[in-house]
Amino acid sequence: MNSNYNDIVDIILTLVSEEDLAGNIAISGSIVPYLVTGKESFEYHSDFYILVKNKKSDEVRKKIKELAREYEFDIISDSKKYSMEDYGFKIKYQGTTVGFFPYSIINNNLTIKTYAMSKDGSKISLKKKIIPSVTKSSVIRLIKFAKTKIRIMTPEFILADKETKEKNPGNPTEETMYLLNKICDDSVLKVVRESVSNTQVKITTKETKNNNYILIAILSVLVILLIVIAYICFKK
Repeated sequence: MNSNYNDIVDIILTLVSEEDLAGNIAISGSIVPYLVTGKESFEYHSDFYILVKNKKSDEVRKKIKELAREYEFDIISDSKKYSMEDYGFKIKYQGTTVGFFPYSIINNNLTIKTYAMSKDGSKISLKKKIIPSVTKSSVIRLIKFAKTKIRIMTPEFILADKETKEKNPGNPTEETMYLLNKICDDSVLKVVRESVSNTQVKITTKETKNNNYILIAILSVLVILLIVIAYICFKK
């Protein structure tokens, strides 16, 4: 698959150019080491996602909807629509899907909420991860990229997180892991690894709220038909 590096850079620069977005988001995923080193990536990054301050999630969602009218952002799903709970939303730009997921750091606990839809769209899985004993500086960093400043999840956090996940063929690539190891601070990495290894995960699967709307719509149509039939019969 062709590289989506340029598309990712376009997305990031568009977002950080908005003052009410720049300070409320943090870039994450395998794109991070390339942003830190300024090295162009020639691979396809399927796990590029953006963490959003939990208390600013609705504001960011509203702003992205506004930007979607101006740019080629297509909002393809929203956890609030399907579950009535805010576990983020997803957009698509060109061939790249981007998840915007809420996070918070309270009492040194990093909480990240994400979601996934079933293939037929009938169910939604809500996932909450709590990573204990972290400091903000160990998981979030401000870097300079393309003459601007952007907030990222630290290479130490990205590396520790990838080490605990089941690796899919080609993801992460050897180059990505090499770059992460090269730029990580060993002392910070050691602490973050310990925190990530103690991550608590809670997953809840629900039927999508959308299914209820379909049922209600069908019942509403049947009720209307019965009223029309009754009216016709009465007129006779």
